[in-house]
Amino acid sequence: MAATSARARTQSDRSSEMQQKLIAATIQSLIDKGYARTTAVEVCARAGVTRGALFHHFESLPALIAVALSDTYDRLLLGSRPSEADITIEQWITWAWSRVSQRQFKAVIEIWLASRNDPESTADIQPAIERYKEIFTPSESNPLYKRFGSDKKAGAFYRLAVETMLGLALGRAANPNGAALDHEQIVLDQLCAYAREIDTQ
Repeated sequence: MAATSARARTQSDRSSEMQQKLIAATIQSLIDKGYARTTAVEVCARAGVTRGALFHHFESLPALIAVALSDTYDRLLLGSRPSEADITIEQWITWAWSRVSQRQFKAVIEIWLASRNDPESTADIQPAIERYKEIFTPSESNPLYKRFGSDKKAGAFYRLAVETMLGLALGRAANPNGAALDHEQIVLDQLCAYAREIDTQ
């Protein structure tokens, strides 16, 4: 009985390791190759596994990409999301930029663009894409709602800040090797200066 349980746990661990290997390969392919060239063949080659292994653990490539997107959300955004209701707007900007400026966020951008350009083939990924709204929308996040939701000026600035940071992240994604933009710090400094004005009102 104990030996059977040990074998079951070992098989579960192997299955989890294989899934994580495929997820990591998918994210890296999205970063390096883009959505259109992230194929089952490409992912399997990067993971060093057969197509049979992929389809044993995931019902389709879009299903794997959806899991990879959720995994990226969890690691980049949810794990370190501020929970204090009294966080300042400047602190929130600093946190948000530290997340979306990471190279792995390019995988998220690739999926977003694909869902806009080819909604039919990305239909299975839409539920994972919707999670973004929960992370960055004040009405879906209690700490953000308490800080931004009741103040119209702060709320408007929040929208400006989000769109600006996503624009900078897109610029990074388009740069070779995800290099920082020349004007990036100037823009971020200006956002923080505006934020301090609102925080002190």
